Amino acid sequence: MTSHSVLILEDRPEIAKRLERAILKTEGLDLAGSAGALDRGMQMIFDLRPRVILVDLGLPDGSGIEAIAAVANADWEIDSLVISVFGDEARVVQAIQAGARGYLLKGGDLDQVGADILSLINGGSPISPAIARHVLNRLGDHADADTPDEVGLTTRESDILRAVSRGYKRREIAGQLDISEGTVGNHITNIYRKLKVRSNIEAVAQAARKGII
Repeated sequence: MTSHSVLILEDRPEIAKRLERAILKTEGLDLAGSAGALDRGMQMIFDLRPRVILVDLGLPDGSGIEAIAAVANADWEIDSLVISVFGDEARVVQAIQAGARGYLLKGGDLDQVGADILSLINGGSPISPAIARHVLNRLGDHADADTPDEVGLTTRESDILRAVSRGYKRREIAGQLDISEGTVGNHITNIYRKLKVRSNIEAVAQAARKGII
């Protein structure tokens, strides 16, 4: 089984240790290391080239959003997953616009973060319900106020979007609907186009705002 490396940017030692344990117990993940400050974390990102970074936004020497923006332009495959106490609209929108592919609140079950990381690697967008339903609706502030019918999602596309919102991977969705992963991917591409978004996390937010899911 392919193993994926994960780097943690978290300044609170007790939280970092919990995240480390969750990664180490998850088959398919390796711990690349941990950094308690932005400057050290940025250095480790480019030295170690991890597959995923778990990043807190409130680091002692800067914002984790800087790290998110940096990996969005990296020359290897890498995704960022926010783990934060901050759930206010401004920070969430900043993080998503910078390139974050998921956003979890620290008040959730950190022991399950390994599963969330695997979901991210497989094309999912792990997101705390409070973020998806309440805060991320701001992502649609400048979008057209279409009704669900005007968006034009097919029944199959709506089913797939609901599955995505619940954190299912493309492989799992394909098995549930008895279709190929490629077909799931094609449907997701159509969903992005119709909702005018570029990622799963934006699609879920837009769909919640429009009353589709």
